[in-house]
Amino acid sequence: MLVIKMKRAFAFMLTIIFLLFNIGVAFAEGKSLHKARYIDSIEIDGNKISSTTKTLIEITDYEQNLSTSTFVLSGKGSEGVEISIYTKNDKRESFGQNNLVDKITVGKSGYFAKKIDVSEGYTYILVVATKDSDTQLAVLKVYYEKKEGFLAKVEKAISNLINSITK
Repeated sequence: MLVIKMKRAFAFMLTIIFLLFNIGVAFAEGKSLHKARYIDSIEIDGNKISSTTKTLIEITDYEQNLSTSTFVLSGKGSEGVEISIYTKNDKRESFGQNNLVDKITVGKSGYFAKKIDVSEGYTYILVVATKDSDTQLAVLKVYYEKKEGFLAKVEKAISNLINSITK
């Protein structure tokens, strides 16, 4: 009987320690945001596209180091701006029509968002915004590393410890 009470008290104490540790880690975790790099020209399938303006769209600052394989490109722009989104994984590879993710048009609200699936390592995202005869170009670079988080490892270790004690 005493052994069971001690096991429960020990499990309760571990749970309290884990919760306090979790709160401390949550406050210590910081994020640094990056800005899209607006560029003057680029080649797509051998055709040079030049930027004529920098006022069609504004891309929201973003977290460069991703914890999931999904990146959300968002921002605001003028109504009717057509946005083409291209991705590539290799810096030396050129952008082409086979890298086209999607084409979207900015609506009345002026805001846009597009979910982009990224693979492990660096992913380069090219955004081409066009309206009438104006073109704007932007490049974003994001990094995704598939890994098990520290908290998940600690939680699993505590769970295994509690299971082994209660058996």
